[in-house]
Amino acid sequence: MNKPQTTVAAIREVLFRNADTVNHQLLGRFGTVADHLSRHEDRAVIGALEGAEADIAKMRSLMLLLRDC
Repeated sequence: MNKPQTTVAAIREVLFRNADTVNHQLLGRFGTVADHLSRHEDRAVIGALEGAEADIAKMRSLMLLLRDC
């Protein structure tokens, strides 16, 4: 029988799940960047990087919440 999960454990699970989602988005984004770089497509690299800062900030925020949780 599974023992009930604490509120903190449930919150941490959701935060890690969200961080995993953001991580996959970032990996996909940087894979796209790498493809464009290999083809010397400067404008495509710039476009592929659009929003990366926001994703990184989101990941950092999730990790700070986990640290403090």
